[in-house]
Amino acid sequence: MTRGDKKKLEDIADGFMDSFPIFFRKVSRGAAHPSAKKFDPSMFVLKAVKMHGLVRMSEIGRHMGISKPYMTALVDKLISEGLVERVSDPDDRRAVIIGITDAGKEAIKDFEKCTRETVLKNLSSLDSEDISTLHEMVHDIRDIVYKLDRKEAGKCKSGKDV
Repeated sequence: MTRGDKKKLEDIADGFMDSFPIFFRKVSRGAAHPSAKKFDPSMFVLKAVKMHGLVRMSEIGRHMGISKPYMTALVDKLISEGLVERVSDPDDRRAVIIGITDAGKEAIKDFEKCTRETVLKNLSSLDSEDISTLHEMVHDIRDIVYKLDRKEAGKCKSGKDV
């Protein structure tokens, strides 16, 4: 890594810390869904379970950077709300697999709808150029996150850097 790259990464870190909390607050202002008003990790866990189907709790926790105790608390909350269920892992009785319930699918659908409506309302004052810029940036960030995620998955499987 060059000195210039290091400086850019430092600027990126500063930008994330300075901008993301404010951006999230501006985008989620006036949200109808309680989980869209604040960062609610349980909704993101629920979304991950919906995306991946039956999945080990530890895998989602590792993927999302959530500790085992906190992940257990989040899943227990989702179970008490009837949004996910524990399923026995036929390959490993010690492992906990979770799956989304029909109520969980509806909750995610409602969360996504409310979040989209709120974002549309709060960003509708942007001009077309800003919307296009933000659209491209979100896609670029998503692509980079996928690359980092694949690299991390390779580390976990091989036990060494990819």
